[in-house]
Amino acid sequence: MPQDIPVEASETLAFVPECLREIEGAPSFVLRAPTSREKRFRRRLLAEEGAANHSDADMRAEILNALKSTLWGEEKFATHGHVLTAYWEALDDFEQQRNDSPDLKWSYAADEEAAVTKLLRDVEQAWPQVGRMKADNLDFNDIFLAATVAVVVEDWTGIDVPKALDRKYLTIECVDQMGVRLMKFAEQNKILGRLAWMQLANACSNRMSLDEEEEKNSESPSPSEMTPPVSSETVTLGKGGKSPASARSKKTPVAA
Repeated sequence: MPQDIPVEASETLAFVPECLREIEGAPSFVLRAPTSREKRFRRRLLAEEGAANHSDADMRAEILNALKSTLWGEEKFATHGHVLTAYWEALDDFEQQRNDSPDLKWSYAADEEAAVTKLLRDVEQAWPQVGRMKADNLDFNDIFLAATVAVVVEDWTGIDVPKALDRKYLTIECVDQMGVRLMKFAEQNKILGRLAWMQLANACSNRMSLDEEEEKNSESPSPSEMTPPVSSETVTLGKGGKSPASARSKKTPVAA
């Protein structure tokens, strides 16, 4: 039976993704207890892979630049831009409040949120730089998870993938193959493949956080959530278009 928590931070951890633990012959992994060396090497891997991560502030600035310079123009932006900025302010306030109250639930006027959702999608399609920045962040998240697995996984059984090392750690290509085989095993057993992979990646991320003081100094992804939840509402971009949402005051998130 795999361990759940090592006795000491210096010990390795035998791990099987939780969704696979009742399945005979499920892949099992040996996770090392990372030190500052593993954290430095993860940063090196991210740099070598050319992983680019754009902050929320950078993403928002580019969206506003797109609206002001071409899609709306200064005059229309002056009239309607506050709807978008108010929404972002509400999101930021919610995240800050949730740090102290984890059970806090997000609440916002449905019509305004739907309008902002469609607006952001339209900007992404009409302004290539925004789409490229979002794609960079998606790639960064995938590479970050792979790099974390690469420096934490020491060995495994139940997956027919040869171990390929680079400077004593798994190569990204080896991790990619491992992930494919792990997901395939899960799917063959009627389990969502992505779930098994994410449980392994999360376990590796937790191992990287064993030393909280070191973790404070290590880099971690800050994926930009540019696009709110899916909506079927429409918003017109360009000259003569309708306002993306009615001008209303910002709504305050409420607890459940």
